Amino acid sequence: MPSIERRTFLGTLSAGVVAGLGGCSSSCPDGEPPEPTTTFGTGEAARGFDTLPGGAWPAPRFDAANTGFAPSRRPPTDGPTLRWRTTLPAPSVDDVATDVSAPTVADGRVFITTGAGAFALSLRDGQERWHDDSLAPASVASSRGYGRELAPPVLDDGTAYVPTADGVVALRTDDGTERWRATDVTPAGPPVVADGAVFVPGRGELVALDTAGGNRRWAAATSGGSLPAVADGTVVVAGEELRALDAATGDRLWSSSVRPESDPVVADGTVFLGSYEGVVGVALDDGSERWSVDRGGGRTYSMPVVTPETVYAVERPGEAGDATFALDRRAEGAPEPRWCSYVGDGAVTAAAGGHAFATGSGSGDRRAPPRLLAFTARFGEATWGFRSVEPLLAPAVLDGGVVTATRRGTVVAVGGE
Repeated sequence: MPSIERRTFLGTLSAGVVAGLGGCSSSCPDGEPPEPTTTFGTGEAARGFDTLPGGAWPAPRFDAANTGFAPSRRPPTDGPTLRWRTTLPAPSVDDVATDVSAPTVADGRVFITTGAGAFALSLRDGQERWHDDSLAPASVASSRGYGRELAPPVLDDGTAYVPTADGVVALRTDDGTERWRATDVTPAGPPVVADGAVFVPGRGELVALDTAGGNRRWAAATSGGSLPAVADGTVVVAGEELRALDAATGDRLWSSSVRPESDPVVADGTVFLGSYEGVVGVALDDGSERWSVDRGGGRTYSMPVVTPETVYAVERPGEAGDATFALDRRAEGAPEPRWCSYVGDGAVTAAAGGHAFATGSGSGDRRAPPRLLAFTARFGEATWGFRSVEPLLAPAVLDGGVVTATRRGTVVAVGGE
């Protein structure tokens, strides 16, 4: 792992200076794989959590604004171990690279979809609580920016909203019984729940359904986009263009000339997204571009994770391995790079409790980087890494626990001392 001094040096570079590194063979000046203080794998698992992790992770990116940041969560940092492991039936689904969805968590349960339907597992020990085998989960664009994956259930107020090939189905989280189903929309991405509505990205449209009964409130034409962001009464969709809609009516508020490469994130009145022009910030109220961090060289950027202090994004330069960048947010102007770390074909998807979590392309090989890494927010030191023979999906981060899944159907939970 590169030294703290090296990472601190990155913090002294302006965006313009970092752009000068664009010709390097490596995406990141710290181009060596990280060396976590603690590394563990899928060996012997405990029988479950002694103390049930608190909090929830109800959506793929935690909240309706897609920040990926859980402000009150304290993930395990000391003595992380594998608390339980459950392998689900996961028949292959056409056109997807993963046989399971990323997990979501609420009400002491873990929710996930596979080709065998929707599942609810006990958060304490991974035991199955219910299973609906009548549902065929929707295939959606991958959150990593390429390929396709299964859409996860999205949770709100005792209801799991499951995107399926035949529409959206609302199930009770406690026993899996059906509340309602809407068959007049074909989900192209996970829904977002906010303000009493379920916002469903469809094929060429965004549909708002009422949470109470699934009735359609409105539909608006879009140019694509797989995961909208909702904040301050506004829905932002990134397709061929970046577009904002009124959350109550679906009326267009503005469109931007920014060319999106990722789905949007909204925080503090700014829309953050990855693009071919770098990591870009756009004003939520009128769509004007506020700033961009562009390192040049034909690089693309993943969907950011945004906290009050930091913007995390994975840079994909094409000629070298992917790298996670942490950028200091500023009151005015573009964020400035603070540290970076090589992850290799990865994504940073979550942040909580002074840590960021990234999935990478490591393997069960002891010489390869772990597939899930916990980085400290300030200096980017890797505190622990979880090795898996199979690639891992985006984790759900809780108080004292992290839940993730392998692409072939094994759900795992990590806890600390």
